[in-house]
Amino acid sequence: MTYLATNPLFHGISPETLSRDFDGIVSHLRMFRKGDILARQGDVCNRLMILLKGSVRGEMIDYSGRLIKVEDIIAPRAIAPLFLFGADNRYPVEVTANEATEVFEIPKESVLKLFRRNEKFLENYMNLSANYARTLSDKLFFMSFKTIRQKLASYLLRLYKQQQQTHITLDRSQQELSDYFGVSRPSLARELAHMQEDGLLIADRKHITILQKEQLVRLIQ
Repeated sequence: MTYLATNPLFHGISPETLSRDFDGIVSHLRMFRKGDILARQGDVCNRLMILLKGSVRGEMIDYSGRLIKVEDIIAPRAIAPLFLFGADNRYPVEVTANEATEVFEIPKESVLKLFRRNEKFLENYMNLSANYARTLSDKLFFMSFKTIRQKLASYLLRLYKQQQQTHITLDRSQQELSDYFGVSRPSLARELAHMQEDGLLIADRKHITILQKEQLVRLIQ
């Protein structure tokens, strides 16, 4: 159980305790190749999937048939833990392996048994689910802005508030940020360059200096 002890879901639980708690618990270790589909959008989420090695991507198919990348999930993380429970617990995205990937699967009934056996696992699960829900809420918030400039302005102002200075450091790469906003990376980079040309900020890779905070505020009002 040492390979599970490093996973955030089992933080603070010793391998010995994990071995005891998993006694009699149904679980499976599965291997996926690059391009394999782990779950399809709309499938019932009846098992907890924990990435041990590799990475997957979550993509959503809209009504026009367009594939929209939502996020990359890199080991060691769980896949869609928030959707294991609920009245309509289905995968909101299609999950595809980016590379050779190793997954530890625990059926829903076994997850419930583990909850009863170990409160720390239950607490970790609830904390990670709450963080995931907050991330989804943030994405919906940024989607409410029509332009990339508005999305960037709101995001930079949030970092300004957190870091309490005009010289801020992005907490995501441009690729991660473009995925977060649901836009292409070239479009994001182009808009960032335009904002610099307009004198709103100075961009140096992940370091941003805000020059006109009031103008950024007006953009999102």
